[in-house]
Amino acid sequence: MREYYTPTLQNRAQPNDAWIESIRQKFPTETTLDEVLTKKLRNRSKTAEHKTDFSDLETRLFAYLKKATGQNDIVMENLHRLSGGASKEQFTFDLTWNQESGARSSEKLILRMDPTESIVETHRLRESQMLDAMWGEVPVPKVHWVEPLGEDLSHPFLIAGFLEGTVQPEGGDKASGLGMFFEPSLRADLKEQFVQHLAKIHSIDWRNKGLTSYDSPRENHLEANEWSLGWWERVWHEDAVEAHPIIENAALWLRENMQTVEKPVIVHGDYRSGNFMYTDDHQINAILDWELSHIGDFHEDLSYTTCQILGTPMDDGSVLTSGLLSKNEFLDKYQQCSGNTVDPKRLFYFDVFSYYKVAVISVATSSRAAYGRKTHLDAMMNLLSGFGYTGTSALQRLLDQGS
Repeated sequence: MREYYTPTLQNRAQPNDAWIESIRQKFPTETTLDEVLTKKLRNRSKTAEHKTDFSDLETRLFAYLKKATGQNDIVMENLHRLSGGASKEQFTFDLTWNQESGARSSEKLILRMDPTESIVETHRLRESQMLDAMWGEVPVPKVHWVEPLGEDLSHPFLIAGFLEGTVQPEGGDKASGLGMFFEPSLRADLKEQFVQHLAKIHSIDWRNKGLTSYDSPRENHLEANEWSLGWWERVWHEDAVEAHPIIENAALWLRENMQTVEKPVIVHGDYRSGNFMYTDDHQINAILDWELSHIGDFHEDLSYTTCQILGTPMDDGSVLTSGLLSKNEFLDKYQQCSGNTVDPKRLFYFDVFSYYKVAVISVATSSRAAYGRKTHLDAMMNLLSGFGYTGTSALQRLLDQGS
C-alpha cells in the first residue's frame, strides 16, 4: 500500500526529523506532552507490532522491584494480565516487602504499562504526579513507583495499589465503559458522589501539589485553551489516515472562537462511566484514568462528561450522563457543589471541543494504532474508529449551530 501514499501520509507513516520538527512548531503544547508525542513519532517507523509475549516480564519486574525497594528479600507472586482498558497494558501482582517502619507487609499492586502505540499517548510521570496530588482529596489508587522512561520493562510504566470494586455493573458491559447502564437504585446512590468528586477536583489548589510535569497556564489568558487545542490538533496531523473536512473545519472554528480562562483548574479530561469504581455498599472508592488530566477550564470537563455520544440512551429517548443523571441535573448539582457558574457560551465551545477530541482519538489514532498492530487491543481500536465517524456527524451539527 505504501507506493500509493501521498507525501503527507508518507510522513505520518515514516516521519523524519524535519517533518517532526515542523509539527512541533506548528502545534505547540505542554512540554511533557511534546516529549511523548515526539517520542511516538520517532519510534513509529522503528518499532514492530506490539509484543504480546510477556514471558520475561516476571523476571524483569522482580529485578526492578528489588532495585526500587533496595531489598533482596521481597516476594512477588500471582502476576496476572488484566483484560479491558483501552489505552494501557495492565497487570496485577502481590508484593511482600519491608516498610520504612521495619514492618513486613503484603499488598496487591497494579502495573500500568504503555503499549507500543496507544489510543492516547500520555506521560506516566504526569499521571503519577496527578494521582499523588489527588491522594487524600478524592478517592484514587496510591502510587508506589513510576518509571517514565521505561528502561527496565522496555515501556514506561507506573505501579500503584490495587483497589477492589466494581467498574461495570452486571449487565452493563460496554466498550471502555461508554453508554453504561446502572439500575435505578444504584444510579440514585452514585450520582451525588459522581458530581461531588468532580466539583472537588476543580476546587483543589494545583499550584501547591507538586505538579512539576504540568505547564502552568496564566490566568485570564488564552494559554490553557491554546495548549489543549494544540495537543489534539497535533495528534490529528500526526495520526490521521485520511483527510476529513469536518474535523479540519472544527479545529478552525475552535481557534476562531477560543476564549480566555479566568481561573485555570485541574481538568480530569476523561471523567465518565468506566473511569470510576464503587464498592458493594455503593460508595465510589476510586476515580481512575488520570492520563488526560491537565490545567484548564472547568467547562471542558463538564462538556466532555455530558457529551451525548458518551452517555446512556434510555427507552424514553433521553440520554443520561454516564448512565446516572440528565445533563441538566448534572449541571445544576455541579453548580451547587462547586460554587462555579456555568457559562452557556463556554459550555458550547467545549461541546464542540469534546466532539473534536473524540473524533481525533477515534478516527485518527485508533485507526492508525489498529492498522499498524501497535496496540494490544486492535479489535477495540477498529470498533472505536467507527464510533468516531458517528461523532463527526454530531460535530457537524454543532458547527452549523455555532456558525
